[in-house]
Amino acid sequence: MGLRTLLRRRRERSLGQSLVEFAIILPVFLVVLSAAIDLGRMAYARVTIANVAREASFQAAKTPTSYQAGQPCSTTTNMVICRAVLESTGSVVTVSPSDITMTCTPDCAGTMGNTVTVKATGTFNLLTPVMAAFFGGTTITFSSSATNQVSALPTSAVAEPPDEPPVEPPVEPPVEPPVEPCTQPSAGFTYVTSPLNDTDSPVTVVVTDTSTASAGCEIDSRVWTWGDGTTSANPPSPVTHTYNWYGPAANNNFYLTLTVWHLGLESTSGAQIVPVKK
Repeated sequence: MGLRTLLRRRRERSLGQSLVEFAIILPVFLVVLSAAIDLGRMAYARVTIANVAREASFQAAKTPTSYQAGQPCSTTTNMVICRAVLESTGSVVTVSPSDITMTCTPDCAGTMGNTVTVKATGTFNLLTPVMAAFFGGTTITFSSSATNQVSALPTSAVAEPPDEPPVEPPVEPPVEPPVEPCTQPSAGFTYVTSPLNDTDSPVTVVVTDTSTASAGCEIDSRVWTWGDGTTSANPPSPVTHTYNWYGPAANNNFYLTLTVWHLGLESTSGAQIVPVKK
């Protein structure tokens, strides 16, 4: 047997062994890869369903009466469903009109203090059968809800004209001093975060209203906009609110503002950024 024959046989054995090892490792690698893809798709699905609920609640706050449960999208009578279906279009999660529910507290009238809550439910299908063993099947249901205040303007009070004193001749009637018109109020506030030197979620802020108005024109309505999709109307000061981190980013910045009214005159403070870390 020659040297060339021995070298050729050895190369053939090495090649065969490599093919066998590759055939053993390939299925395991494909399972791990597909599982990683499914986990990423699941994270995307959770973010999508949260966005669907938030966008639908924004629309419901503007048009609370444009909602028909379980009915298809209509730009005249069912704007809430249209907003939800549009947000989910092209994503990995399936949302149908019957998956969107809306409730108003105490009712859906355009009155200050009324709130509307939208709950969105969606279905997600796994690609990897192995993952189904951990989630009880290949179809997973996600749900999320969001609450907003129904858009409304404060009711303006009508001032009663002052009673004129009786005129007794020959005494001249007293001259009423001119009534100065109310000027626009100035919105402002201070806030303190708790804990003071830590912005890791959750972060609690305590806000104190420092708004001012001209004499005799006291502020009659206040709305805090927290920047996380929620608002508070006319709460007693100081007000406490807690921020929680959400979404894929490592940091969230929430923009806190205060809007005040007097007899239809409106003023909104500058936005204060409240950072929250994951």
